[in-house]
Amino acid sequence: MKYYKNILKLVGKTPLVKINVLNPNPIVNLYAKLENFNPSGSVKARVAVAMIEQAENDGTLTPEKIVIEPSSGNTGIALAMCCAVKGYACEIVMPEHMSIERRKIMVIYGAKVTLTPAEKGTDGAIDYVKEIVKKNPDKYFFPDQFSNKNNPLTHYNTTAQEIIDDTDGEIDYFISGMGTSGTLMGVSKKLKEFKPRIKIIAVEPEEDASIPGLKSLHVSYVPEIYDESMISEEIHVSRHDAEHATRMLALQEGIFCGISSGAAMHIAMLKAKEIKRGTIVVLFPDSGVKYVSDPIFMPDKCLECAKICRVRTLLDLEYIKSIREWWS
Repeated sequence: MKYYKNILKLVGKTPLVKINVLNPNPIVNLYAKLENFNPSGSVKARVAVAMIEQAENDGTLTPEKIVIEPSSGNTGIALAMCCAVKGYACEIVMPEHMSIERRKIMVIYGAKVTLTPAEKGTDGAIDYVKEIVKKNPDKYFFPDQFSNKNNPLTHYNTTAQEIIDDTDGEIDYFISGMGTSGTLMGVSKKLKEFKPRIKIIAVEPEEDASIPGLKSLHVSYVPEIYDESMISEEIHVSRHDAEHATRMLALQEGIFCGISSGAAMHIAMLKAKEIKRGTIVVLFPDSGVKYVSDPIFMPDKCLECAKICRVRTLLDLEYIKSIREWWS
């Protein structure tokens, strides 16, 4: 009989998928690593399991403690899933403007969700958790994805190695969004050891753009795990361009991903146009399921994108009007 001990054993070994229609340069190989295939639906499943299991091993996390973490969504969901499997109480602190789907998923896993003011962003959630843990150090276990070395380490050991294996080592550019920086730091370190001349591109939101899952280190706390030397180039993306690429991925590649994936894809397309040849791997952190209530996926916007991209579809204005009642 072949089976897995529990759902956590399915974390990792996510697929690498070729981008076809949206690749602007036929001489360039463009691939997306789909992290939504992880349990909990995002790249953060890797980090959550690594942080929890290391804390169990070193005795930092004991059964009576509450696991508490600030998160914009994916890490919180992944930790809630992990705690459900292992039997820990879990509290996730997140900005109140994040999509309702994220809150619901965490609660379904049994986690308590505490909301902080939207205007303070993720930094406000971080401050809240640090204060409450400082007052009650024996009550809580705070994994702290922004400083926990197991964040980049798990990407060094797993994500990067999977990319090397799946590309047969033929990779010239790695593109990923900047959040906690864990993915970029871990993958970059391994890839640079394997191929020193590889280019690592960090995708950040423009300073006035709010893109779930991405942080601009120029206006936010710089994570302790961040090492600038691991990055070859930082490129900023607008909310508009991130959203448009996200919709194009769904309509033209059949890949339903989150907005940070669209941001990375936008930069990947620009880079593919810029270079003469080579192989680009872009990481898609999560699926679009948690963003269905976000205006990005409103039917009229999908229709507009379909027209721009000349996609064959039965969507039209009359149909869009007819579905507004049940869509909302």
